[in-house]
Amino acid sequence: MPRSSTTSRSCAASTSPRVSPRRCPPRTTRLWTRSSVGYEADDDPARLDLGVIWTFLSTEAYWHRWRTRADVEKQVGNAWRVVGVYEEESGDQVGFARAISDGVSDAYLADVFVLAAHRGRGLGKLLVSTMIDEGPGRNFRWVLFTADAHGLYRKYGFRAADDKALVRMEPPSPGLHPSTS
Repeated sequence: MPRSSTTSRSCAASTSPRVSPRRCPPRTTRLWTRSSVGYEADDDPARLDLGVIWTFLSTEAYWHRWRTRADVEKQVGNAWRVVGVYEEESGDQVGFARAISDGVSDAYLADVFVLAAHRGRGLGKLLVSTMIDEGPGRNFRWVLFTADAHGLYRKYGFRAADDKALVRMEPPSPGLHPSTS
């Protein structure tokens, strides 16, 4: 069941060695969702383990493998919202998702993953539902790009875009991306 706290958190008060204080998104509530299978989802940026996130995104993800660790840390730090999934007993992070948003009507879901050893336990559902249905973006239009897990995302209302959607998939010529220049 979701639990919400109305206690304001000061980003400056964060003492986590894992995430710098600037990573806190602008919000006044903190949402926790507990799963019944020994895992919990948490949107507290101070709890994220950037080592786990970087290791997965740099070695196992099929998308954006050109990013440096600094790129990933910047993306996580600038995210509108982040959600981690943690094993309750150990507290270890086993899943992650981040979102970019205007904070009013639109959001982009990115870097969604559950570590292989923890898949098949409903954690993808826990992660996606916490991110898009149980937080401040529950009434937003959401966008994502994925080569897999279409069935999971369809359960949350995602479908192929219509003729109103246009996407610039690649920079106009090689070498123009900031990370490759």
